[in-house]
Amino acid sequence: MRYLLLPVLLALAVPVAAQGDVLDVALEGTDGKAATLRERMGDKPFLLLTFFSASCPCQSLHDPRIRELHERFGDRIEILSIDPEAHSSLARDLEEAKKRGYPFPILSDPDGVVADAVGARFATYTVILDADGEVRYRGGWDTDRTRLTDDARQWVRDAVVRLLAGEEPETRETKAFGCYLRRR
Repeated sequence: MRYLLLPVLLALAVPVAAQGDVLDVALEGTDGKAATLRERMGDKPFLLLTFFSASCPCQSLHDPRIRELHERFGDRIEILSIDPEAHSSLARDLEEAKKRGYPFPILSDPDGVVADAVGARFATYTVILDADGEVRYRGGWDTDRTRLTDDARQWVRDAVVRLLAGEEPETRETKAFGCYLRRR
């Protein structure tokens, strides 16, 4: 019995909040820059990180919402995508960013340093960090799983709106519906 519980306990042992030092992790991006997350954030009050998988159908499904959020809020918050899969490479990520029309870079993190720091295990898992590295939101983009609907509860968008208004998100943690991120 205890051998059956060990994998469950290990799966539950993910960080509850990011450490401020996650902002000091430097990653190369499809924009040709190698910079820390803090440097990329600049003077914006929030950093939105969404975790990427090129092969995940849920990722492709949510691409329009990700681009829409960047169009609406990209001048007020920093939005980045991170590819933490073991086989990630800048060449593949550059191809994916172009194909998907991402107006923001995909950062390659094949060792999963940032994903581990914030507990990302699934594609489309998203965290919003403040300037101190505190997680203000974590989870999925919305309530849609297999197709986008007009009546979906858009958790990430709602969290961004409230944070920019100086309020806490109504929902601070949700479930991500993307594919399991393939790690080493």
